[in-house]
Amino acid sequence: MQKVVPYAAVLYGLNGETWVYTSPEPLVFVRQPITVGDMEGDVGVLLDGPPVGTEVVAAGAAELFGVESGLDEDH
Repeated sequence: MQKVVPYAAVLYGLNGETWVYTSPEPLVFVRQPITVGDMEGDVGVLLDGPPVGTEVVAAGAAELFGVESGLDEDH
């Protein structure tokens, strides 16, 4: 069985790392490293990542990264 995630859930770091945010419980979000093997339409086929059936954040993933990075703070 292939592991796939929505393309909108895939985030890319400055050094080439890729990850998704999983949601193990309501209002809890955890960064999960992934290895993308291929993109097929609007899904990423994973070589490595969370177990099949794990909830991942697609809508709002970039905003979570902004909060995690402190980019949401007013300066």
